[in-house]
Amino acid sequence: MITAFRNWIEHRTGISKLINLMLLEHIPGGAKWRYVWGSALAFVFTVQMVTGILLMTAYSPSDTTAWSSVYYIQYEMDFGWLIRGLHHFGSQMMVILLGVHMLQVVIAGAQLKPREINWWLGLGLMGVVLALSLTGYLLPWDQKGYWATQVATNIAGGLPGIGPWLRKVIVGGPEYGNHTLTRFFALHVAILPGLLIVLVIAHLAVFRRHGITHPPKAQGEGWFWPDQAFKDMVISMIIFGLMLGLVIWGWGSKQEQKNADGTKIERTTYDKIAHAGKDGRGANLDSPADPDRPYPARPEWYFLFLFQLLKYFEGNKVLIGTVIIPNGVIFLLALLPLFGYGRMRKFGHIAGVVVVASVLLGAAVLTMLAVAEDRGSSEKAKTFRDEVEHADKLASRSIDLAAQGIPEAGPRYLLRRDPKTQGIDLFKVNCASCHTCGDDCKNDKPTAGDLSNFGSKEWVKGILTEPDNARFLGATHLKGGKMVAWVKARQAEAAKNEKRKQSWEEDVELISEWLSQAPRGEPKDPARKSAYEKGLDAFKNRCAECHTYDDPTGEAADGPDLTGFGDADYLRNMIVNPHGAKRYGKNNRMPIFRNLEGPLGGFAKEQVIQETKDVGDEARKLNHLSDIDRELIIRWLLKDYRVVFGGDAISTPPKK
Repeated sequence: MITAFRNWIEHRTGISKLINLMLLEHIPGGAKWRYVWGSALAFVFTVQMVTGILLMTAYSPSDTTAWSSVYYIQYEMDFGWLIRGLHHFGSQMMVILLGVHMLQVVIAGAQLKPREINWWLGLGLMGVVLALSLTGYLLPWDQKGYWATQVATNIAGGLPGIGPWLRKVIVGGPEYGNHTLTRFFALHVAILPGLLIVLVIAHLAVFRRHGITHPPKAQGEGWFWPDQAFKDMVISMIIFGLMLGLVIWGWGSKQEQKNADGTKIERTTYDKIAHAGKDGRGANLDSPADPDRPYPARPEWYFLFLFQLLKYFEGNKVLIGTVIIPNGVIFLLALLPLFGYGRMRKFGHIAGVVVVASVLLGAAVLTMLAVAEDRGSSEKAKTFRDEVEHADKLASRSIDLAAQGIPEAGPRYLLRRDPKTQGIDLFKVNCASCHTCGDDCKNDKPTAGDLSNFGSKEWVKGILTEPDNARFLGATHLKGGKMVAWVKARQAEAAKNEKRKQSWEEDVELISEWLSQAPRGEPKDPARKSAYEKGLDAFKNRCAECHTYDDPTGEAADGPDLTGFGDADYLRNMIVNPHGAKRYGKNNRMPIFRNLEGPLGGFAKEQVIQETKDVGDEARKLNHLSDIDRELIIRWLLKDYRVVFGGDAISTPPKK
């Protein structure tokens, strides 16, 4: 039955002739290990095709969805980390194999007559492979790919005459955006692979016409199948093993594996393998591309030699490094077959080896120089490493935030709306001229309190025991005010009488505990409720002369109303209304921060004018602060690091 079926297939397709054509290639001198590199390239390209098609099933080419889809592949899709990792390192392996194969070809003299066309086809294949690497680099739409691609396209834009036009065509407009990504995607998955397949077919057809380049006096006979095929398979498996090893070693950011309550997530064995990207396995994914966030841009390692070359040709000499030398090298490589005609064949053979070896060696030296400079001891190198370290932290933070959800407006808003990374920067810009915030934000000459751990028991206890300390009122105009005098009077009384000292210390402890818990309201637990009531009584006995609590009017005699002290609403009211009756009134020195942009900006200014008509000039200072930026500062102060987008109200405390 098997024979009959095979004959039936053969009669209708002639498949055995095709198989014989592919496998039964005569090899004078027999199979050799040095012949494996072309097949190895074909094998890695096949891996790229398979993994690329699998990646396309989950990838979404849009500037608002690309990073999100790559994140999904890397961290959520079963074995996505493996597929993406193989594709990533496969592209780099192809570049290495191209160099090795090119060197092997010129050593064998296979670029000379009658194989000139095959050499030129090989150069075309090299160009397409490098173009595939360049276009694929942008597709994750992360910071690394975004800025590295800008470097490359700016080089193209520097070409005389057609440069600006060429850059506009490549980018899809004057600026990077959705058109840039879709053009690179179309090139990477359709145009360039199609061109590569055509060139590979032509390359193999011309190669088979003239056969393997062998020594003139080669001894022995051999065939591609099974002799050479076995050697090709061994090398291909070794290369695949190297790629797999790099993927399993891991180059990505680990994702925080904790529940909302801080406990570690228990994972099954299958989950650990299928989603090993969460443990940092596979390829790296940087933070989402954001044109407003600077990045220490460097091209991928196989383009570093060009980056280093540009350093030697600055100003009006830049065209030498961007155009003349690279294109001159390509032109020289294309001329190599022409050096071997007639009696010049031996010279052409030697020239080919010298030129290709020099090009590869030069590229390697320039690459090492670029790496050495970045790892050097100069201030520029140190700054670069600091920027890379900061970028790595942002990348890791992006991965952790993405697990909670990605804003519909795009993944770049993960960091733009992240209190942990953005809040401190906004605090430095808007608040640090007066306030300090522990070691995170120091101020040599503060005029307002230290807001680190604001509202905590330790903070409240500190202001009750040493209000004139620079951390609290000591740096403000209130350092000689009523509260400082009142605390010192209580401390003086306590020093004279042991009973009063004990009572004062107990009340300080009760008030500190109570006020730090007050934003959460009266507890239902009986044990905690008792402590809450004692703290409230102590507050009424000690502080109610100047402060109010849970008073609808909130019009305190001297100090601010302490309802909800230390929570988001309290801080928000302090930021937008520090001159109000519930805060410092005429004693206020803090600027007012309101959103002065947009359609309600003018209304906000008029509102402040009405609100401050009865207070002094110090209380009427007005600064712009957007609503989102205000909330980011508040969350950072409260260590509430949820991203500000959608979902729960922004004043809601983290879920426990």
